[in-house]
Amino acid sequence: MDLRFEFVRRQTSRVVIGRGTTTQLRQALDEAKLRAVVVVHDEALAGLAARVAIALGGAPTLPVPGTEALKDLRHVETAVAALRQLGADRGTALLGLGGGSVTDFTGFLASIWLRGVPFVACPTTTLALCDAALGGKNGIDLAGRKNELGTIRQPELIVGDVDWLETLPDALYREGFVEVLKKAAVLDGERFAELERLLPALRARDASAAEAAITMAVAMKMAVVVADETERDRRRWLNFGHTIGHALESLAAGALRHGECVALGMLAECRAAGPSVPAVVMQRLAAALRAIGAPTEIPRSFARVDELWALAQLDKKVRDGLVPMIVPAELGRGVEVALTRDALALALR
Repeated sequence: MDLRFEFVRRQTSRVVIGRGTTTQLRQALDEAKLRAVVVVHDEALAGLAARVAIALGGAPTLPVPGTEALKDLRHVETAVAALRQLGADRGTALLGLGGGSVTDFTGFLASIWLRGVPFVACPTTTLALCDAALGGKNGIDLAGRKNELGTIRQPELIVGDVDWLETLPDALYREGFVEVLKKAAVLDGERFAELERLLPALRARDASAAEAAITMAVAMKMAVVVADETERDRRRWLNFGHTIGHALESLAAGALRHGECVALGMLAECRAAGPSVPAVVMQRLAAALRAIGAPTEIPRSFARVDELWALAQLDKKVRDGLVPMIVPAELGRGVEVALTRDALALALR
């Protein structure tokens, strides 16, 4: 017998982002036919989680650490035991309320609990709103290597309230806009220019500018994900800055934030790509990162070629020994080049 069965993943993700959307959450869940919910939340957001739980009719809550340390299998085991105790079944949606670590963790948990239950993302940081909570990648770290385990499974619903961003410290607030610049740099030159105009307002934490930038991020990323959900082609373009950036993040072990590593990774990858990236592209990208308050120089304590090269070779994108990078050949048009140890050493000088 020689039979083939083709399965097409048919799923709709609804994204609701704006000011005051917290009040729309219950209705959005009802429209998605999601009645039973467990709110998995950053333990530092207990007050917000309590308000959300009340708005959902007294939903049970499950506090978790809000840091990258959450993305560890031991926390998955602990959360599974808690879900069992709460009586969560296959009709129970898991709602992740917090930053990218929490939405990643909750999405992963939802994809494996009872072989998969509905997932709702409620991102509370710019990084999660602009990138981490979008696109269905749900990663868990293993042995210090970022997102080495994971699934690709879209949330049924993403609800983000721009008002939640008001209490973020400046470093966390600007982090997500680095990811918007990243997307525009390799996907959309006109949006990159629009972001350049928005940067002073974004740095001043203007809510309207933030909503405009987040809207751009959602539009750019979801267009790519819809066309290439499992990263066989175009979705790889979203990894600009992440080949060296993830290596740097692993090496820094918490001393540098994800957005900082992506900013540094973008510039390092452009330098490593040599003539593939014109000088004017580097100049505009560096100026934009400085304008938003992101770092542009890798701390000397982490500019360790051998260790970063070893970590880059563990990247999930490596094929046949080649370490690929996506860089902007011009603003709005990405190309793939290979990273070598010698090129990395030059980029770190």
